[in-house]
Amino acid sequence: MTAQTREILYYNGEKFLLSTEPLKPLLEIIGDETPFPEPHVISSGCWRGYVGTWEIKDDKLYLVELQGYPKENKELSLDNLFPNQNIVFAEWFSGEIKIPQGKMLHYEHMGYMSIFEKDLFFKFEKGTLVDKREVDNTKNFDPDDPMGWEKLVKPIYEKRLKDSNNGKSTKS
Repeated sequence: MTAQTREILYYNGEKFLLSTEPLKPLLEIIGDETPFPEPHVISSGCWRGYVGTWEIKDDKLYLVELQGYPKENKELSLDNLFPNQNIVFAEWFSGEIKIPQGKMLHYEHMGYMSIFEKDLFFKFEKGTLVDKREVDNTKNFDPDDPMGWEKLVKPIYEKRLKDSNNGKSTKS
């Protein structure tokens, strides 16, 4: 999958780009009954076919704009899901929003897998901000193994090798 266009979040007067899609859980709940027109994917950089703009006010997450690329000649907007509403409290969203920060340490041509110096995580329960944390990715980043596969896979294979040789004599 191609690296994806990021959703936008405004918080405390700052603009952030997300590595999370807070509208996705609602669209999954609605399923085929959605009044949302089928998006026309004009770029592999936005498979979902839309970009949401979000705002956190008084520790609540709101969807404030929705833009997209409809297959039909319909407008893809907030009005498709929430008629006559200019701002919508995202009570359907529980989980973490990831916000990459700083310089990109490693580009990964897949979803939101690129690695940045820091990640901010905002945790929500039913649309309400309940926790914030920051992760410094520079502390564990290895440019020779940017995705950490060697650190993850090597111990697994070493254990399997040890287990397979356990109790067996090896001849040199």
